[in-house]
Amino acid sequence: MKSKNDNKSKPMSPTVKASVKATASSPAARPNPATNAPMRGMSRSPQPNPAMQIKQQQPIQQNDSGEEFDLQNTPAYRLHQALAKARGKKLLICIKGYPDPDNIGTSLCLQWLARHYDINTTIIHFEAISHHENRALVKKLDLDMIEYENNFDVSGFDYFAVNDSQNPDLPIKLPADCKLLAFVDHHKTLGTVEGEFVDIRESSGSTSGIYGEYLIEGPINFRGNSVEESRIATALMHGIRSDTDNFVNAQPIDYRASEYFAQFVDKDLLSLISHQSIPAKTMDLTQIALQRKDIRGTFMFSGVGFVRDEDRDGIGQCADYLLHREGIDTVVVYGVVGNQFIDGSLRTKSHTLDPDKWLKDVFGADEGGKYYGGGRKDKGGFQIPIGVFARCNDRELLWILIKKTIDELFYQKIGIEEDANIDSDLASQKG
Repeated sequence: MKSKNDNKSKPMSPTVKASVKATASSPAARPNPATNAPMRGMSRSPQPNPAMQIKQQQPIQQNDSGEEFDLQNTPAYRLHQALAKARGKKLLICIKGYPDPDNIGTSLCLQWLARHYDINTTIIHFEAISHHENRALVKKLDLDMIEYENNFDVSGFDYFAVNDSQNPDLPIKLPADCKLLAFVDHHKTLGTVEGEFVDIRESSGSTSGIYGEYLIEGPINFRGNSVEESRIATALMHGIRSDTDNFVNAQPIDYRASEYFAQFVDKDLLSLISHQSIPAKTMDLTQIALQRKDIRGTFMFSGVGFVRDEDRDGIGQCADYLLHREGIDTVVVYGVVGNQFIDGSLRTKSHTLDPDKWLKDVFGADEGGKYYGGGRKDKGGFQIPIGVFARCNDRELLWILIKKTIDELFYQKIGIEEDANIDSDLASQKG
């Protein structure tokens, strides 16, 4: 089934919010979604399941401007319709790229919602959890996630889901009959996405904010009586904080969701996760980035050489720090990670530079049409495999080649010529 991005739902008026909240939380209308049986202490009269509740709501409502909209067509209710369709099935929730607070939190929330429909879920990630805050998040919340290995058995899964990614393409092959159940994101999408439920909101600062809307407006929400709800709310709040740069780039949907999550978060735990000390290696990388900075107008470029897999997140943190320099509005920091990829991070405060378009223009796409780079409002990243050059035993020579190539691409993009003495400069910058 093909689902198109539907961003046309209007904000609900206070009257409508109260009506939906009453329907969602009222004992008479709140069966146990997993069994369709009454909750403990409730009347044992027959109860509808959440999917049926969707159809029984008054369909036409008005927002604060008096405009009518169809409650049944809101993203929150369409998500529950998709989950109801997958009742009793097996769902693989996939975290693409390196796990971060936004995709971790939303994966946990989707897992929690799916459990109400007897859906058997597994959360899997394909890259190591490298950022120190993310490692703390997983450890302190005792999260159950599996890092993919070649012997992981993907057979038997009926559906898969992806959050916080520009497309649902996976680095592994799933069974032909395994369908996309849910795809939720706030980035610019790459092509058409087909699935049971698709919700892409570029107007949101985070995917966690979108899931907050599902909990506020949907038939199943937090009740504040379980440790699990507190863990998920804490992860989602951290996801919003992280993806919006401490709310600097937050949108109305993020603030609304944060107000909702604030009722349930473990504030001490959130503070602990959010204030992890900076690893020594990240400080070392920052020092290298400062030493090798290349300032061109309002741009700053810096190649930091060879970086271990476990330190790759330090590249983005270097870019964050360098952006504070006076007179600079765009920073790009890059390095060779794990002797396999050229990994880079872009940060900008320019009002005219679009990180997504800028990086796509610079690096293009591979033969399959997959772009090497991408981004959103104020940040972006790129990853380019070095391929056969990984066999080069002369690391200094390899780094000179990589830096010269990458810098030339940057110079061409911003319209300047390479310095005549660049080769001697490169020779002094050992990887």
